[in-house]
Amino acid sequence: MTSPHDPWQQGGYPQYPQGGTPSGGFPQSSTPSGGFPQQQPQGGYPQNPYAAPPVPAQEMAQVPRPMTVEIAFWIAIAVPLLVTVLSVVSFMTLQGYLNDTVASVTSDPELAEFQDGMSSFMNGIMLATFIFFTVIYLVLSALWILFGFKMRAGRNWARITLTVFASLWVLSALASLVQGGSSMAVTGEVPEIELPTSYYVIAYVESGLGLLAMGAFIVLVFLKQSNWYFDAAARRPR
Repeated sequence: MTSPHDPWQQGGYPQYPQGGTPSGGFPQSSTPSGGFPQQQPQGGYPQNPYAAPPVPAQEMAQVPRPMTVEIAFWIAIAVPLLVTVLSVVSFMTLQGYLNDTVASVTSDPELAEFQDGMSSFMNGIMLATFIFFTVIYLVLSALWILFGFKMRAGRNWARITLTVFASLWVLSALASLVQGGSSMAVTGEVPEIELPTSYYVIAYVESGLGLLAMGAFIVLVFLKQSNWYFDAAARRPR
């Protein structure tokens, strides 16, 4: 028997609802089924151990590069190097032809020494001219490649600088095409020598390639997608 005022039942234990607590809830275990305490992050939600790591803020700030800028970048890298190679091939073609021409001017053995001297003199002039223009081509190619990487990274000053270079290249290519594709005034020194067709072909290819590639470069870097990319890159945090 229990007293109506006695909250304890027989056996000395309080009687709660089945599976409950005095407040009517259920007991919460202090540890998960694995036996280790589970840390609760701020906010009261459990942390997912399989969740992907957060993306760094630097990567979130990067601006997607449009295809127009990517194509213009490869033009700035490949075309100057290709033109340098064509210039070397043009020089070798011209030098070989002039050597053969000087050697076949006369077959008189008494003039063999004169022919050798003339050939050495012309080769020296052509070699000095070739070295001079090759150094200029290599320096300009290095600048194109350097500014090309800066432009690809979203630097607007590099885009403007390469646009100026490309405009000058277009004017030079147009002048070369109007003059017949020749970039060396060899016929002015030796008017009786007619340059070979292969030399003119290489010169036309070099000038035409520069004209088309630089024209495409100027158009690509100022299209709507490119303008958006450079504007967005200028506003992103450094």
